[in-house]
Amino acid sequence: MHGFVRVLSLASLICAALILGLTLTHVLQAPGSRTLSGAEWLAVQHTFYGGFAIVGGIAEVVGLITSATLAVISCARRTPAAAVAPLIAALCFLGTLLVFWFGNRPVNAHVAIWTPETLPSDWSLYRDSWETAHALSAGLGAIAFLTLAIALIWRTAPHAGKADSPSF
Repeated sequence: MHGFVRVLSLASLICAALILGLTLTHVLQAPGSRTLSGAEWLAVQHTFYGGFAIVGGIAEVVGLITSATLAVISCARRTPAAAVAPLIAALCFLGTLLVFWFGNRPVNAHVAIWTPETLPSDWSLYRDSWETAHALSAGLGAIAFLTLAIALIWRTAPHAGKADSPSF
């Protein structure tokens, strides 16, 4: 079982890193995005972001499953302190999925059918909503990544396994 837990831990950490990386790139490109005209912004939306949703979606779902599984295993082993980090990460992964479904997905649905000729006058509100949702996901991805990374470092530190140290 120990090897299985290690694989789940690694998978969770990789998923958190992917989510953080993908969403942070959106946050970092936001200032440049705000300088584009509506037609330019729409062209970028139609051209560059297809792979983000595929990789990010898979990472969010796999991260949620692996982190939740780690939390359950920790509780089953009667080591609830070890469940804290994966539980926090699982909640963050769930949060990124909810932000996508209620933040990014509705905007993506509109943008997918817009053309430069049908771009609404309030298109920048959609852009700002899209950017805000990615910023929220980046924050959640950072929390998941840092929580899992700190737990991994703590678990492998020289004090790990001593009776008086917490087991994450």
